[in-house]
Amino acid sequence: MGRNINKTGFLSLVQDEKFIQCVTEAGEPDKLLEELIKKDPENSDSIRYAFEFIKINLSNKTEMNSEDFDRILKNIQKYSKRKSIIRHLNFTSHQLRRIAVILVILSVGSLVVCHQLLKDPLTQFAQNRVGEGNQAMIVLSNGSKQVLKSNDSFIDYSSTAGEVIVRNENEEERIENSQKSAVLNKVVVPYGQRHKIRLSDGTMVQLNAGSILTFPATFSGKVREVYLKGEGYFEVHKNAKMPFIVRTDYLDIKVLGTTFNVSAYDDERFVSTVLVEGKVDVSQKNRILANDEYTLAPGQGCFYSVRDKNSVVKNVDTNDYILWKDGLFKFQDLPLVDIVRRVKKYYNLSIQIEDETLANTLVSGKLVLSDDFGEVMQYLSKTMEGRYEKTQDGIYILKK
Repeated sequence: MGRNINKTGFLSLVQDEKFIQCVTEAGEPDKLLEELIKKDPENSDSIRYAFEFIKINLSNKTEMNSEDFDRILKNIQKYSKRKSIIRHLNFTSHQLRRIAVILVILSVGSLVVCHQLLKDPLTQFAQNRVGEGNQAMIVLSNGSKQVLKSNDSFIDYSSTAGEVIVRNENEEERIENSQKSAVLNKVVVPYGQRHKIRLSDGTMVQLNAGSILTFPATFSGKVREVYLKGEGYFEVHKNAKMPFIVRTDYLDIKVLGTTFNVSAYDDERFVSTVLVEGKVDVSQKNRILANDEYTLAPGQGCFYSVRDKNSVVKNVDTNDYILWKDGLFKFQDLPLVDIVRRVKKYYNLSIQIEDETLANTLVSGKLVLSDDFGEVMQYLSKTMEGRYEKTQDGIYILKK
């Protein structure tokens, strides 16, 4: 939208995706606000309070100065009392429902806005950094960390027994967990490794390389919630009274009991949910109002574009998205750069592509992700009708 705003009101602005993006991506928010008001002084109040409304709903209070947070909140509350948002306008019933949402948020003030703004414990713990490293680990709620020594280890979380059981091929290790109540743990899987975990409700999760799963020791309340960064294959234990929700930075996936794959890597262009069995509801998280929601049937995937901030649902071959758990990588008309990005995660090795044209070449095929990385590179280079070289520094280069 550039830096121009049509003369409009508060309601239109807080539903305008381009305006929201302009506010959220502003490097100097105060300077931008002054510029917008200068271009449209007649609508200064609408612009100012829409700007602040978006800012307070899409920001983390812990990252804001407390005085700024209180000031913005008071301004919005004051504005809602002295401004008639629906005056002189004719609305459809659909628009009126959106207005009602805004009025509730504004009138309730700190209770609702703070609830939306403040990150819940699950999100906070999920976003806390645990340090970089090449070793997989489980981080317990009491702060202790336990390294997972073997690739493809199986983690059995037994909250009732007060311990975490890590099973490898030839051994079993038990980790003491003194806090059995509603506490949060996370499993961190670095690039080059994969791990399986069974949650306390019986749900099975296979985590791909470069993934982090945050989860409670025991599920309580009306829903079972986990937070995923990276990729996971979920086989959810059915419980009609307690829906299972996988949260990511961009999408939330709600199920009762089903099998599906979620890919939500920070460095990829799309966040995806692919349904194998059952039914899931997928909702976007980037919008303040009227978040898009989709219900998937088996064989469908929801693909959210991080750049465009919208989702597309389409029919897919589920094997293209789930065979990684069996050591296979199937792809159809996928740019070589995306394939290489996945292979790098799986092996934690450096791979480069000779030029941009080759990087954007569409490739189809299936890789066997064997222990011999040389074989993988040889097969990949044949698939794209090219070759590869390995430098003295251990860097693999794909060439035409």
